[in-house]
Parts: sequence; C-alpha cells; structure tokens
Amino acid sequence: MQEAKPDLRVLVLNDGFKGNLNQSLGIAEAFHTADIRFLNVSLKGPSYSLPSRTGRYPLATKLLSLLCVLRLWRCGKFFLRCLLKEGNYIWEERFDIVISAGSVLSPVNLIISKNIKAVSVNIMVPSIIPLKLFDFAVIPYHDFLRLRDKNLKNLIVTMGAPNCITAEMLETKSAKIKPFLTLPEDKKVIGVLIGGDDQNYTISVRWADELFRGLKALKDKYSFIITTSRRTENKVVSFIREKIEDDSAFIYAEFPGYSESTFYPDILFVCDYILVTEDSINMVSEAVTSGRPVVILGVERKKKGKQLIFDKTIEKMEEKGYAEYLSMDKLNTLMEKINEIKDKKFICLNEAERCIQEILQSKK
Repeated sequence: MQEAKPDLRVLVLNDGFKGNLNQSLGIAEAFHTADIRFLNVSLKGPSYSLPSRTGRYPLATKLLSLLCVLRLWRCGKFFLRCLLKEGNYIWEERFDIVISAGSVLSPVNLIISKNIKAVSVNIMVPSIIPLKLFDFAVIPYHDFLRLRDKNLKNLIVTMGAPNCITAEMLETKSAKIKPFLTLPEDKKVIGVLIGGDDQNYTISVRWADELFRGLKALKDKYSFIITTSRRTENKVVSFIREKIEDDSAFIYAEFPGYSESTFYPDILFVCDYILVTEDSINMVSEAVTSGRPVVILGVERKKKGKQLIFDKTIEKMEEKGYAEYLSMDKLNTLMEKINEIKDKKFICLNEAERCIQEILQSKK
C-alpha cells in the first residue's frame, strides 16, 4: 500500500453542502498523515435555484467556470479574490492537494490549484468545465456511464461515493453511542436509513406504511434504529414518529430538523444489518462502507417504469457482493430477505482508500 508523505498539506473546500463535504473529507482523511485545512467557500453576488433541488447556488461560479475553460488562471485568481467573502489567506499558504466536490466548487478548486501549483482533485462531474483540466477527476459509476470520453487518464471511477467511514471506527464510534442506547442482549439490531424526495425518487406515506408492514414481521427477533433525511417530507416524518411512539422495538430514532442532536453515522456501527433507501447514493455508500450486511430498499419513482442510470450502480453493487436489493413491491418480504442474507459474506467497499492509492500510484 502506498503511503502519503508525512508533511502533505491538503486543502478541503466546503460549499456548505454536507454530502459534498463528506466526500471530500473522506478522501482527505485517507491521506492518514496529512495536515488537513478547510476553506469555507462563500461567494459574493446573486444566486439561483434549480428545479427539484434544495438550496441556492452562486451565479459567480458561472463566470469562474468560463475563465477556467479559457484557462485564464491569473484572471480567475483576480476575480476569485474579489468574490470570496473570506479565506484569501490561501494564496500565501503552501498546499500540495486541493479537494472539492460538486459543480459550485470545481472552478474554485482549479483556480486555486493552478495558481499555487497544487494537485487538483475534483469529485463528481462539473457542469461546464472539461474534466481533463483537473489532475484527478473522481467520478461515480453512474456519471461515468454518461461521459462521452471514457478514456481520460485522470479519471478515477468509483462504485459509490467516497466517505469518512472506515473499519477502524467500529470500536470508537460504537462506544460513543452505546451509553445513549439500551441494546437488547437477545436481539440483533437493524438500522433503517430513509432518504427523501428528489428529481427522480419520492418517499410517500404509502411507501412508509409498506415498509412498516415489513418491519412488523421482524419485531420478535430484532430491534430497530431508524433515521430520516432532511429531504424526507414532513408528513412522512410525522407518520414514522407516530408509528414508533411507545414501540419498544425501536431503541433509537433520529429525525434531522426535529432531533436536537445527531449520532449519524455512528449508529451504523451498532447495527447488525442495515436497510437503506435507494434514493441517496451517499447513504448507500456509507452503509456498504460500514462492513455490515446491507439491503437497498426500492422506493417510488416520479416517472413510473423509467429505468434510471442509478439502477446500474445498484446492479453493480449486487453483482460485486456489496449489498442486496429489495424492490418496493417486495417490502412485505423483508423477513425472508433478512433470513436469506444472515450467512452471506458481504464485501466492504472503501472508495476513499482506493482513490488515495490511485492518486499516490500516479504521482510516483
């Protein structure tokens, strides 16, 4: 295994989106001896929103992206210095690697790395900038399938999303959460991770009701830990909260936006099995990186009958032995699925570590 040099300095860009930061931080932390610094990127000027997406995006990234396409690095530095609300100290610092995730940060990454002569690592496909401009482009498999040029030498294709979860976390993270739980001695624990609506998927009360019918059959032998997402509709969260109220089978529940504190992803490490909805590639990736047996749950789709590019990723995960898939119309067979995977050997996926090895190997 290749090792990073001990004085390696890594700059991680943060646009305020937790999913993006987790992916960047996952790769940064895989450089085990690196000095990691963060730059919170907030750009001045107007912003815009996208259909079926949460949050707003700075319009300034379009200008910065155009300057990158034209390879006007010094000009880009001038405008970025003007647009950054904070963090202009970076131009005087030494960094060996700059890591970012998402389209908003991709031009910021390039402009910084080109001007300070650092290695650029970009996660996901930017909307305007050619991938060939980055030193390394970490691309999830479902995005790779849509690329015109699949032979770029700087590509690192991942099955799932890089994340901060490692096998070494098992002892420390489980110890952190156990004081807050009453873990049954005679029952195994199933973690239930529920995502939410986006441009492709929807999680409704009807779907949640089907899920709970499947969970009901497991109550005699299992206890449950359940968490929702910030994308989960309020009416679905309310339905789930009503369902688990006064139900001793649910030993812990967490609802972002309602719960005052969070133990995610620590809760993964006290689970014996994990059920995770297919709508979030980040949650699926974290689940399969935990080393637990994972069942990916099918949910409703906004365009019924349409096959999505994400289906290819899930098929690959099943094929490689990282997880099993259970379609929405078979949620009532959860007990059979859990019994089926009891003795199955699952493979632990660690995309962050694999990315690091490819980067180090290329830089030899």
